[in-house]
Amino acid sequence: MKARSIARELALLGISQLTDNTDRVRAAPPQASPQALSTKQLDALLVKALKALGSDAQATLDTASGDLQRGERLLLESETRTVETSEVRSRIQPAVPLIESAINQVGSTLEVLLFAQQGDKQAMMAARNQLEAAATSLEAGDRLLLENEQKVASIDDARQQIQLAIDTVRSALTSLQTFLEPTNLRDLISQSDIRSYACDLLHHWIMHWQAVDAQLNEAMEKWNMRRLARVDRDILRLAMMEIIYVGVPTKVAIDEAIEMAKRYSDEDGYRFINGVLRRVTDKLEAASVGER
Repeated sequence: MKARSIARELALLGISQLTDNTDRVRAAPPQASPQALSTKQLDALLVKALKALGSDAQATLDTASGDLQRGERLLLESETRTVETSEVRSRIQPAVPLIESAINQVGSTLEVLLFAQQGDKQAMMAARNQLEAAATSLEAGDRLLLENEQKVASIDDARQQIQLAIDTVRSALTSLQTFLEPTNLRDLISQSDIRSYACDLLHHWIMHWQAVDAQLNEAMEKWNMRRLARVDRDILRLAMMEIIYVGVPTKVAIDEAIEMAKRYSDEDGYRFINGVLRRVTDKLEAASVGER
């Protein structure tokens, strides 16, 4: 995971702390100086953002654990409640996407922790190897299910491979749980490139959010920012800050906004964000061409 991706996520989580108090935000002058937030205030925001990031990572691992439990229950039911091979197979097959989801969720948490250099590096690399092994076992189990349908493989072999994948992911998940204490995440904001970019985004948000809202409202036409879920609103604002005031290429900013929306919003949310950002940036580009 790149430094700017981590910084962007921290900024988003920090912004959510500001928008909890809309009266204070609205009272801030729209063109405040870059020192509008003191170092102490920035530290407080980033620490709150870190806690939110840790909570989100923990929630991700909890979801992964639930997926593993459901997948394992399906395997058990296939062994104890059915006799016909076709019925066994139909019970096992829904377990595959659940376990795949768990692998991806644990992997995304591991990526953040590896980037932040949290925990014992050797243990973290061991967890990565476990996830790779789990993915291999799951792929083998899924393939054996297909081959069983074609009557060239044993259903027990398929079940064993999928159970192995579950056990391996669970082991990696348990290892990561110990690295999510807030104190273990503090090193994340001590890295200068992360801290600097996160602070830049927070400064620009304080200085320009009203102007950005006006542009976004115009692009949404019959919709407006106040009617959006807060996380969607903040992701839109953050992307516009990057495009207009930080000089991030439009495509990069939009892609990053979509990735954040996939994590913090829903499918409708990220599709809506994508459409709004493309409309507003098209208008900005057309206006820029007209001025030449």
